[in-house]
Amino acid sequence: MTDTIIDNMDPEWLIRFGLNLLGASETVEYVLSEWVRKRRPPLRDHLPYFVFMLMINIFFCLVLPTQLLSKVKPSHKIDLAYLYYLPFCSVFTSKDNFHADIVPLFLSSEQTFVNGTELKEDLKRLVAHYEELPEDVLKTGLIHFAAYPPDDTAFLITRLWDKYMPGWRVARDVPKPVRDPEEEKRLVEDLNRHADSPELQPTDEQDIDKMDYATFRRMVYPKKGRWLRFSEEQIQRILESEKDKI
Repeated sequence: MTDTIIDNMDPEWLIRFGLNLLGASETVEYVLSEWVRKRRPPLRDHLPYFVFMLMINIFFCLVLPTQLLSKVKPSHKIDLAYLYYLPFCSVFTSKDNFHADIVPLFLSSEQTFVNGTELKEDLKRLVAHYEELPEDVLKTGLIHFAAYPPDDTAFLITRLWDKYMPGWRVARDVPKPVRDPEEEKRLVEDLNRHADSPELQPTDEQDIDKMDYATFRRMVYPKKGRWLRFSEEQIQRILESEKDKI
């Protein structure tokens, strides 16, 4: 029914109706003028994301009074907004029963809905799997022993990697170049020297195109819960580097 409404209503009326429904009434005249300027192309081609958002809302307006889905309430409109992310993700996960009912209806064949409970159980199994690794392997840190999922396709995570990153096994098995610790240390020192330069001054400029460059800093703890993120040797070098700054 939603598709029928989208594809058979007058496009100009649908643009006005949809933008008002989505709370963007101030854009109506501009959007209409652009659509006319481009010789009135099909809305699904010209405004695909607008059509997607409109479909979700029309669907909800049809479901709510008819109770085609059980236990749907007006308050579910807040949960409905999460579906606006769907065009930008490969995997959508939620433990919400409302999402479990409606998300699959809006997914393409390339996308997957994962029930949040199933994902949580699979993550617990991954934890148990990694806990059984030898102590010397665990000391290498998550970035080494958990950079890729297990080969066993009984794991949901492994199946998702196989679907969306099918070349991961090949990448995993390529020999990694041996890194010189001293060279890495020099690189870090060089980066820190530039980052801490007194010539660098903060700015309120919002347009990144007007900047020569921008620096983004992320602070990462060496441990994540019970797990070492990095090897013990790497953590020690990080700590020594921080002491040198002091």
